[in-house]
Amino acid sequence: MKKTIIFKRFLEYFDKDKKLIKYLTDVEIANLNTLPSFAKIKESRFSKESLIDSVHYSWFIPMLNIYSNKEASLFLLAMKKQNKKALQNILGLEDTQNDLSKSIKSFLKEQLLRSLIKKEDHLLPINFLFDAKLNKLLLLSKNSLVKLIDFLGMYDLAKELKFIVEKKKLKTIYSYLKEDEKKILKKILHYKEPFSTKRINIEKYSYDKKKLRNAFHRCGLLRLSYALSLESIDLIWYVCHTLDIGRGNYIFKESRAKKQKEASDIIALEILKIINIIEEKL
Repeated sequence: MKKTIIFKRFLEYFDKDKKLIKYLTDVEIANLNTLPSFAKIKESRFSKESLIDSVHYSWFIPMLNIYSNKEASLFLLAMKKQNKKALQNILGLEDTQNDLSKSIKSFLKEQLLRSLIKKEDHLLPINFLFDAKLNKLLLLSKNSLVKLIDFLGMYDLAKELKFIVEKKKLKTIYSYLKEDEKKILKKILHYKEPFSTKRINIEKYSYDKKKLRNAFHRCGLLRLSYALSLESIDLIWYVCHTLDIGRGNYIFKESRAKKQKEASDIIALEILKIINIIEEKL
């Protein structure tokens, strides 16, 4: 399948006059015609050259932990300053003199890239992705994705609030929310979602802000994985690697599990509405 996708992209780039089509069989032409249109995405952020600077730095921690501190510090010289500093703080690494040649830095970048993408994964370049409604997720930063996940959790909170009658508990729960979350919650409070979700029983978290917020953040992560379950593995990869490794691995795993299509479609529409709200504030 991916070979056909790559071939179609090749033809679009280098055979605009369609001179090569005549050399294809009817079956090959039919296969190409069944493929959707390619998305128009700014590829600079996730191009091969900038990929290690675009993914969240936490994805490199498992690889760097294999090496000695001195060796790991060398890999940091191939990263952008912000990621280098973050990894130094997390791994307790010291500054190393930046006197590496371009060829050595290129080699280190290649090794970092290989730690992200195994040969058998065959990740498609960003400009090879098809048109998809959730491609808009690729425009969001890590912080914006986290905000989106929190907003998605408000759909579960709206359902849970219907089971709470004590005003004191309600007031306490509302005090745990940020102002923009309260606005989202107000909009969807009486919305009847056409599919059921498992109850969280937030009564037990009503006096623990951290646990309650974590519970609804997990709900948001699960909702995002539901929506992504209908998308290409490549789009899922790019979204997950914009997030930190903990959130990304959870979403990737859950998105590959079988999901209810109706719920996935509905959540995808909810995500698009939230993205519009986030973009208005950027």
